[in-house]
Amino acid sequence: MTTAKTQTLLPHAELYERLCRLFHENRLPSSLLFAGKKGVGKWAVANLLARTITCQNPADNFCGECASCRQAIAFCHPDIYYLFPLPKDEDKADKLYLPYLQQKQQRPFSDASDDVTSFVTIDNIRKFQGNLSRLPSLSKYKVGVVYEAERMLPATMDSLLKTLEEPPRDSFLFICTDQPRFLLATIRSRLQRVSFPALESRFVELYLQQNFEIPEKEIGVVTRFAAGALYNVEQLVEKAFFEARETAFDLLTNAVTMPASDLVVKCSGNAALENREKVERLLIHWQSMLRDLMVINALPLQTGIDPSQALINFDYADRYLEHRERFASLQRVEMQIDKLEQVRSELRRNVNPKIAAISFLVGLNQH
Repeated sequence: MTTAKTQTLLPHAELYERLCRLFHENRLPSSLLFAGKKGVGKWAVANLLARTITCQNPADNFCGECASCRQAIAFCHPDIYYLFPLPKDEDKADKLYLPYLQQKQQRPFSDASDDVTSFVTIDNIRKFQGNLSRLPSLSKYKVGVVYEAERMLPATMDSLLKTLEEPPRDSFLFICTDQPRFLLATIRSRLQRVSFPALESRFVELYLQQNFEIPEKEIGVVTRFAAGALYNVEQLVEKAFFEARETAFDLLTNAVTMPASDLVVKCSGNAALENREKVERLLIHWQSMLRDLMVINALPLQTGIDPSQALINFDYADRYLEHRERFASLQRVEMQIDKLEQVRSELRRNVNPKIAAISFLVGLNQH
């Protein structure tokens, strides 16, 4: 397993500084929508901005030393409130509240819980609203941070709308989501949107260098796969990720070089196809490789252009070119990418993962 370190860079530092400037100039809107795909730093910026607003040294964005900052770091600040998906059971929710925040502190770009049955319930938001309605006790302002807002239940959204219509005094509210379209239009209309673009490649590279002990040659590959977002980056740096990539390429080349009957026999005993998790990992690699092949096939043979600059698996450029003629025989590679989505749908319907994967590979063999 790849060893993780503990350092964290500040994503979108310029955006954070701009928001801090607006606050110090008394021009920061009281209700903001932080929108951007998963893993681009919405949580990190919202959390640090909350600390900036409640810091007792107004000359600093976030001093980290005053009583307010120390309590904010420990997630026990009386004027900073968090709302995020939790189990409906109140006892379970209370037990998971602090561990969730601590996990987000350690892994700011990933969801702290993979429990898809958890939502932001009406009870959660009522408690949250009750806290926001109180007078601040340590700082001048109160701050509420809502994370994974797209997982609010309908009644929860209605309740949030009332808060936005009549905001508590001396308070700021930050709503974070990667899917703003799932919020009520009336909620979106009352929020000032702050768009979070994809992270720059250099930031991703530095983050990987500072937080994971992985070979330098693999950092570039992971950076391409991350595509400007560090959601689930822990999975991308694992040895199993690169092993699966090698297996995926071998199976892809087998699919266009072997008779269908031999391919089926070879795949039937392949451990990489034995369960859903492994097959889903292969699907990620097949999709990236087919996308790369579209790029390779679009280039004339004699151009002098280095295709690796446009590839996700740039270190496979020579191998792609070696098999170019075989892959070029595939009719409309983009159709095969569509078929991958069909395989994903089949897996969600609990179709046998090995059968689904073999069917896809045999389909490549027939074109």
